Amino acid sequence: MLFIGSLLFLTPALYSSEYVDDFSFLSSIPSYQQFLEAVKMDGDTGKAEELRAGFPSLALSEQDISVLFIRSSVILARLYAEHKEGDKNRALQLLDEAENRLFMLEKESFLHLMLSSEIDGVHYLVNPRNLSKGIRSNSAINKAYKQYPKQISAILAKANSLVYAPSFAGGDVNKALSHYLGLLQDADTLLCAFDRASIYSGIGLVAMKRKEWQTAKQYFLAAKALSAFDPTLDAYLAQVEEKL
Repeated sequence: MLFIGSLLFLTPALYSSEYVDDFSFLSSIPSYQQFLEAVKMDGDTGKAEELRAGFPSLALSEQDISVLFIRSSVILARLYAEHKEGDKNRALQLLDEAENRLFMLEKESFLHLMLSSEIDGVHYLVNPRNLSKGIRSNSAINKAYKQYPKQISAILAKANSLVYAPSFAGGDVNKALSHYLGLLQDADTLLCAFDRASIYSGIGLVAMKRKEWQTAKQYFLAAKALSAFDPTLDAYLAQVEEKL
């Protein structure tokens, strides 16, 4: 693990180390891993679209196909929203397709809550004036974390919501950091590369908010090594470089 410097303080664990990950089956699908690399390493919408088109023909259960379809749609929608040659209309189309598939999942189940939060979160990214989507996304994250506190995705989403929100809206960088460190220390073997990138980016943002610029740079670079195409991360790195 990278050295966390003054960020690493003795904080009681917020939860036990018995983690689960209901999305872990996705890691065993080669074409999905290729899809993630196309999106998160190359920022290649064409390659990602091509791979996504083949997902419905995979020999998976109806639920697993639905989860794969929804999550890949949301990830690709985010890419279209963030890409310098982005296509917000295509992003919205993908989000509509994902939302129309949610009925295949049990309502209020962990998968339904998390994927709903991801859909609404990217809607808010596409149009930040759509505050209702941002509020709905945060509400689903809070519910998922409360009802399924052992789920890695719920913990990570909760940590991200705490670090990105301003303090007057419930943000708390100390709690966010405790969640990130808990995942790195106790769920290390269960984390996929891109979850790890999200954790490193989150810790970098904690350091940035504390004006610990060198530590922030370390973690942002560690995140970028795992997820090379990330315009938001590039913007954070540029801000940190100005302070060094």
